Amino acid sequence: MTGVQTCALPISGDLLVAAGGEPGLVGEAQLWDLRTGKLVRSYLGHRDSLYAARLSPDGKLLATAGYDQKIKLWETESGKELRTLDGHNGPVFDLAFHPSGRIMATASGDRTVKLWSVATGERLDTLNQSQQELYCVQFSPDGRSVAAAGADNRIRIWAISDTAREGTNPLRVSQFAHELPVIRLAYSPDGRTLASAGEDRLVKIWDAETMRIRATLPPQ
Repeated sequence: MTGVQTCALPISGDLLVAAGGEPGLVGEAQLWDLRTGKLVRSYLGHRDSLYAARLSPDGKLLATAGYDQKIKLWETESGKELRTLDGHNGPVFDLAFHPSGRIMATASGDRTVKLWSVATGERLDTLNQSQQELYCVQFSPDGRSVAAAGADNRIRIWAISDTAREGTNPLRVSQFAHELPVIRLAYSPDGRTLASAGEDRLVKIWDAETMRIRATLPPQ
């Protein structure tokens, strides 16, 4: 695989997912066993480079997405492609599974976050308040919120209902966060803290409830 764009460690910590590809030609995800250092399986099916690859909370599914605007769900063990999710009108830069594994969120260059049913591939809602491209998305550990950010330098947080159906996921926070695009978000395991990283070379630590800054790390 050429041009690795993303990698992720599942909760178990004994596997590594890496993804990338050749722009305009192919996208590939690979699953590696960290105990042996051996490649377990490759997942091929995208027609452009991948930007996101994540395992579901139970590890049974792999989700991939990238510049071809498509999201694919794979059976991790067999490598079988289960379904393709269509709906974005721009590259998909990030994705996240809900802690329950039932819902998936995707962030795209089309300025939207979309919520999907993992079981059926149905689009549940489109969150379209962002003004520019979105580069990152994360569910809170309790699954009650989803946060996204990108090129308009803001972090937005939506409350997520049990069904995640359209009209039931209101915008709760729109917080100016960085002087340049926000490229990564991460919640602490207890959900009380949200960290953001920006192209301004800063990492900021936020109170996840009030979105007040707790700390700004020295420029990286």
